[in-house]
Amino acid sequence: MRHGHTELDTVTGRYLDWRLFRRFVAMVRPYRGQAVIALGLLPFIAGAKLIQPYLIKLLIDNHIVPGSLDGFAGLALLFLLALLGESLLLFAQGYLVQAVGQRIMADLRRQGFRRMLRLSTAFFDRHPSGRLVTRLTSDVENVGELFGAGVIASVGDIVTLIGIVAVMFWLSPSLTLVALAVVPPLLVILYLFRRNMRDAMRQVRARLAGLNAFIAERIAGIGEVRLFGQQRRTLDEFETLQNDYRDSTFRTIEWDAALYSLVEVLAAVAIAAILWKGGGEVLTGIASFGTLVAFIEYVQKFFIPLRDLSAKYSVLQASNASLERIFELLDEPEEPVGSGVYPHGPGEVRFEGVSFSYDGKTPVLKGIDLRIGPGERVALVGATGSGKSTLTRLLLQFYRPQEGRILIDGVDLYDLDPAELRRRIGWVSQEPFLFAGTLRANLDPAGTLDDAALLALLADCGMEEVAERLEGLEGVLSERGRNLSSGERQLLCLARALASDPALLVLDEATSRLDSLTEQRVGEALARAGRRRSVLLIAHRLRTAASADRIHVLHRGSVAEVGSHRELLAQGGLYARLWRLQELNGEPEEEG
Repeated sequence: MRHGHTELDTVTGRYLDWRLFRRFVAMVRPYRGQAVIALGLLPFIAGAKLIQPYLIKLLIDNHIVPGSLDGFAGLALLFLLALLGESLLLFAQGYLVQAVGQRIMADLRRQGFRRMLRLSTAFFDRHPSGRLVTRLTSDVENVGELFGAGVIASVGDIVTLIGIVAVMFWLSPSLTLVALAVVPPLLVILYLFRRNMRDAMRQVRARLAGLNAFIAERIAGIGEVRLFGQQRRTLDEFETLQNDYRDSTFRTIEWDAALYSLVEVLAAVAIAAILWKGGGEVLTGIASFGTLVAFIEYVQKFFIPLRDLSAKYSVLQASNASLERIFELLDEPEEPVGSGVYPHGPGEVRFEGVSFSYDGKTPVLKGIDLRIGPGERVALVGATGSGKSTLTRLLLQFYRPQEGRILIDGVDLYDLDPAELRRRIGWVSQEPFLFAGTLRANLDPAGTLDDAALLALLADCGMEEVAERLEGLEGVLSERGRNLSSGERQLLCLARALASDPALLVLDEATSRLDSLTEQRVGEALARAGRRRSVLLIAHRLRTAASADRIHVLHRGSVAEVGSHRELLAQGGLYARLWRLQELNGEPEEEG
C-alpha cells in the first residue's frame, strides 16, 4: 500500500545548487572569526602531514641505509613532534568547525521556527506536521555538517593535495606523472556518479519526511486507530514507508561504497605503478630507496582524501537537498500584515457578498451577507459542510475570500494587522487544543491577569473543581490537556477566550462536547459575558442558537433564511424542519 505522505515531499532541483550554497555562506559571516581561524590552521595541518614522509626519506637515506646513527634520534624526535603537532592542530580545527556548525544549526532552527509562526493557515493545510518537523531537525543537522565535514574538510583536502603534488614533483617529476595518471579516470567516475548519488540522497530526504509525517499523524490519532481496530493496517503502512526509506538508504550506501571501492582500486593501481617505475629507478641509481618509500607514503596520503571523497560528496549532496528544503521554508511568503489601525468604533462586523473556495474550484461560501451589530448575539446554523466554520476562519484572517469583503466598523478586515485583530476576537473552536504546561500559562498566555481575576474567570465557566483538582493555577496539564475530560478542555478554552476581554466572541460549536447541565451553566456565563460584547455562535444543536438575537441558516454555502427563533419557526422553512427533526430526536425542549 502506498501512502500519500511520501509523495508530498517533491524531489526537484539541480545537482549542486550554488545559489543555495552562497546563501549558506552568508550564514557563516556572523562567525567568520572562528571560521577564518579554522581555515588558517589548514596550511599548518598540511605542513605537519607533508613533512612526515620527507623525514622518513632522510632517516632511510642518511641513517638506515648507510648504517649511521649520528643524528638519527633528532630526526626521529622531529617526526614524533610532527605527529603530535598534527594531532593538536586537528583537535583545535575540529573544535572550531563543530562550534560554528552548531551555531549555524541553531540559527537555522530559530529562523525556520520563526518563519513557521508567521505563515498562513493554508501553508499548514498543505504540509503534514511530520514533514515540517523533519525540516527543523534532520535537515538542519545535515546542513550543520556541511560546514565542518563538507566545506572546511574539502578545503583542507585541497590544500593537502596541492602540497603533496608540489613535494612529489620536487622529489621526482617522473614518478609524480605516473601517480597522477589515475586522476583523469577518477574525475570521469565522479562525473558519472554525481547524478545517481544526488537523486539517491534526495529520495532519502523525501522518504524520511514521509515516514515522520505518518508517525506524527498516527500518534495524534492513536485513539481512533485502536477504536477502529486499525493496528494491523497502520503497521502495514508503517512497514511500507519504512521499507521505502530503508531501500532508498541502501541505494545511497551502494553508490557510496561503489565510489569508495573504485577510489581504492585506483590508489592500488597508482602504488603498483610507482613500485614498478620507482623500483626500476632505484635499481638503476636514478632514485634512492628513501625517495621510493617517501613517494609511496605521499601517494597514500594523496589518496586518503580521495578515499574520503565519497563520504564528503554524500555530505554535500545530503546538505544540498536539505538546504533546498530549509530555504524553501524560509522563502515561503509570510501571512500578509495590514497597515491600518484597528478602529475604535462600536464593533460592528459586516460580511458583504463574501464568496470563498479552498481549492479555487469548489465554492464553500457564496455571496454571504451578514451583520453582527454591537452587543448582538448572532447564530449560524445549518447542516454539516454548509460553510459555518469557514466563515469564522475568514473573520479571523486565516483565509481570504475570493470575492466580497469583511468590514469592522467600516474598515476592511484585511487592511488590519492579523495579530491585533485576533487579540480583539475570542475564539473557541469545536476541537479544543491545550498546550503542555501550567493551567495559568494556558489560561492567560500573555500573563496580564492576576490570580483573583483568573480564579473568578474559572468560576464563571464552571471550572472551580478542575482548578482544585489540579492544585491551583500552577497545576500542570499534559500534552493537549489529556488529563482533562473533553468537556473540561472545552470549558478551559472558553475561559481562555474570555481572558483577553474580547470585543467579539466567536463560539464554533463550543458547547458540542458538554452535557446538558454543564452547557446550561456555560450558557449563563456566556449570557453574562455577552452583555458587553458581540457574540457569533455557530451551533449544530438548534437549542443552543434559539436565544440568539438573529439566526442565519446556511445551506450549501449560502444564507437561506434569516430571523429570530420565533420568526424562523413561523416561516416553516428549513430552520423549522431542522427544529422538528431535532425535536423528534429529543434535543429541543421548547419553541420559544
